[in-house]
Amino acid sequence: MLRQLKNWFIYNVLKRPVRGLYDERDERNFGARVIAGEITEDDLTDEEFRTCELELQHQGASDFCVGYGKAYGKQATEGRLMSGPGAFAMGARAMGYIPDWGISILQVMKGAVKFGVPEYRLWPLTGNRNHDANWENMSQTVLANAELHKDKSFFEIWGIMEMHRFDQIRAYLNKFRDEKIVIQTGVDGHNVTLNEQAKHPETGELCLVGPDSYGNWNYNYRYGKCINGYRYFNRHDAMYLFVPYFSFDMPRELAELLNTYDGKAVKLQSEPHCYLVKNGQKHLLKNEATAWSHNTLLFGENFVFVLTQEEFDLIPVGKPASFGEGANHEIVRRILEKTGRADLINED
Repeated sequence: MLRQLKNWFIYNVLKRPVRGLYDERDERNFGARVIAGEITEDDLTDEEFRTCELELQHQGASDFCVGYGKAYGKQATEGRLMSGPGAFAMGARAMGYIPDWGISILQVMKGAVKFGVPEYRLWPLTGNRNHDANWENMSQTVLANAELHKDKSFFEIWGIMEMHRFDQIRAYLNKFRDEKIVIQTGVDGHNVTLNEQAKHPETGELCLVGPDSYGNWNYNYRYGKCINGYRYFNRHDAMYLFVPYFSFDMPRELAELLNTYDGKAVKLQSEPHCYLVKNGQKHLLKNEATAWSHNTLLFGENFVFVLTQEEFDLIPVGKPASFGEGANHEIVRRILEKTGRADLINED
């Protein structure tokens, strides 16, 4: 914890690079809530599952663990071996320089969005660290290949006060298992890639599991025991994991809209109907009472945001908002009943 605090101070206050993997934050991050809604215990399961099959890779003596984590994520969605050194180089390119040792998960996520990730066959690990980490050494063929494999957007899993980090991560893996997501995080200055929920083969504990680019080789596993190249994190171990991220096939323009208007009412200038933006969709607000139950209003320019037609069309349409699904529906119902205005509630 003290090391993470020190690195945060060096990077965010002194504006200097730090050595190794560190827990970087960015206020512009898209929180995963905007596409997944509030994660609850309903999103949890105790069954064993794996979001995707991954071919184990080894980073050798390099500091490219974060790059290999991103390469695992791209392998999951594209079905081919992707370059860990190449992903690291693109993360450095997003920073504008090559650090002397390691980069953050946030930076490698940015690099994959801006510049993509090349296939491993075109940018393999050579053992020459400064060569492999330098995007200027890539040919136009490699750069063009990386462009074909760009991420569209990525999301930070924000902490939920009442839910343990172990449950947060496994809930997201379960919710998006069909999308083959992997969750990229870290511990002890080393990248961790999670794609599975399984019982520990020795203890029987339910664990978060993922491939480690160090394998069982030359690493001090203080948290998360490694078995045959896979790391197992129980509930206690997960407490020490860094801020988790995952990539998602969503256009950045849409992610920005959802992030800006999440939980708010929007409309077109030319139309009277208002919609609630929630869980990655827009939902028709049928009446004022329904809006109240969802903590918004249908009148006044300070409460309903006017979108352009292009912005409005970009947000998918969901089912109409329900009065009973609003976070405030119980108190709104009581107020309306006590004031003789219960007729404003229209569940149809």
